[in-house]
Amino acid sequence: MMALDEAWNWYVQTRRHLNLFSRLGERHWQALPWDGPLGRDDRLKPLEADDIVEGVRFCLEPLDDLTILVLFSAFESVIRDRVLSMLDREIEGQASHRDRPFLIGILEEARRDGRRERISRLLRFFRAQDAGLVEEVNQVRRYRNWVAHGRRTARPTGLDPALAYRRLKRFLDRFAPPATGAEP
Repeated sequence: MMALDEAWNWYVQTRRHLNLFSRLGERHWQALPWDGPLGRDDRLKPLEADDIVEGVRFCLEPLDDLTILVLFSAFESVIRDRVLSMLDREIEGQASHRDRPFLIGILEEARRDGRRERISRLLRFFRAQDAGLVEEVNQVRRYRNWVAHGRRTARPTGLDPALAYRRLKRFLDRFAPPATGAEP
């Protein structure tokens, strides 16, 4: 499972390295020492500076959208894992009370449902504590859905990877803090 912070780091590093490679192509490609090992490298030798810049542009174009998809997927995985862990702890705590089979059954059913339930349904349970934050997370979810389903309609406005990350991180920090010693 990729943690939210790992997904964010992937984005930051990918964008950084692609921009560095573009800069190398734009500003320094012609000045590299091609008469040595670089000139004998069959993968680098045929590249032209314009090919590098265009290739990087092509890679960067969908990166923000794909990052929001990856960020939300990591977030969803963390939420499911933490909700299921909480249910497991409740079930274990109730197991010693043999007189509560109904309650244990409800908790076990919730655990089964939590594995396959839509994330939007799981998020509804947090509305009472902070409806505004849940709505901000739902905006990220809807953007993720837009990307995942082929970006066929108009692009949702007002969201970029940094804002999506901050919203998802704030939600996790508030409602799903990691267990002691665990990493988000």
